[in-house]
Amino acid sequence: KDKELLKNIAYQIDLLNTLGGGVSETYVDIKKLKKGALINVWAAGVNPESFKVVLNNNQLTLFSVLQSEEKPEMAAPMFNRTFMLPPQVNLGGIEAVYEDGQLQVRLPYYEDAGKPREIEIKQL
Repeated sequence: KDKELLKNIAYQIDLLNTLGGGVSETYVDIKKLKKGALINVWAAGVNPESFKVVLNNNQLTLFSVLQSEEKPEMAAPMFNRTFMLPPQVNLGGIEAVYEDGQLQVRLPYYEDAGKPREIEIKQL
């Protein structure tokens, strides 16, 4: 039983050493465009399957987890970032694409966002 405990502790130390010295820091860039916004996440050495993108109401959370192949129940967070999305973002049109070591989250605006419109005055 003591050997199993020591083995788990050694694995956790190895995992933390990997996080501290073997994985580069994540870089996030946000661009505002005419038709939407773009969130770019660069994380060298991070497996694409490790990234997760979660939308809850108008809160978008991007994160990645380093998970053990030997022990799937053991995982360590590598990156976590939460964004509060403005009302002009079309939540149903959000897309996430991973290409060449970069996660790109596309946040389209509603077609009429930012355009002035006249409000009809109803007579009662």
